[in-house]
Amino acid sequence: MKLLKKFLPVLAIFFTSLSPRPSEISKRSILNDNNPFGSQAILSYVGSMNATGIPEQPIGIIVYIDSTIGVRYEVSINRAGPDSHIAAFYKFSKPYQTVFYNFNTHKSFVSKDNGSSDSGPNLDIIGKETVNGYLCTHLQHRGGTNEVHDYWMSTKLPGFSKLVNALKNINPDLPGMAFNGTIFNWGGLVKWTANSVEEKGTVRLELNLREANTNVTLPAKTFDVPSK
Repeated sequence: MKLLKKFLPVLAIFFTSLSPRPSEISKRSILNDNNPFGSQAILSYVGSMNATGIPEQPIGIIVYIDSTIGVRYEVSINRAGPDSHIAAFYKFSKPYQTVFYNFNTHKSFVSKDNGSSDSGPNLDIIGKETVNGYLCTHLQHRGGTNEVHDYWMSTKLPGFSKLVNALKNINPDLPGMAFNGTIFNWGGLVKWTANSVEEKGTVRLELNLREANTNVTLPAKTFDVPSK
């Protein structure tokens, strides 16, 4: 199924669209902000993917943010077969690359990009809704006639300001992403659903915020790719 095949790799890079923005990298925030206090956050999401004829696949995502160092996020998918556990590392000190690491194979892959266009998707504002205890703006994007993405974004999400500071150094538009980073103009992600109707059935993905924690201390090595 097309959507299922797309979501599995896309979830590795879905949250912040980690492609560098060469023309707008803030050297001041990278080089002069030596005090990390108050710059860190962890966002945790849980969800599942359902497809016709395929067992439900639970999904977990953890996003580590340090607005002075970079972003790391891990995606775990519990499959009927071997589980998948991958992570993406983006450091502002290396603005032209993202490193992907597979915890199962202990192998890494470096993706280099010179940036891309800043055009965003056509988003419809559905309205205001309370989701998981947060007042959210409900956005919707239709990918053709058979694919619908809904996002619930909240400016009240703990860690959102840290994410915004990090996104200032990251291009929100990477071709092939499940969604464009411009959705963060409406806040931090609280819930995401995606539905696709295809010839062989339907595919549905849902992710919900489980925890947002800004009272954390993340060592700098958190954002280093494991050596093995």
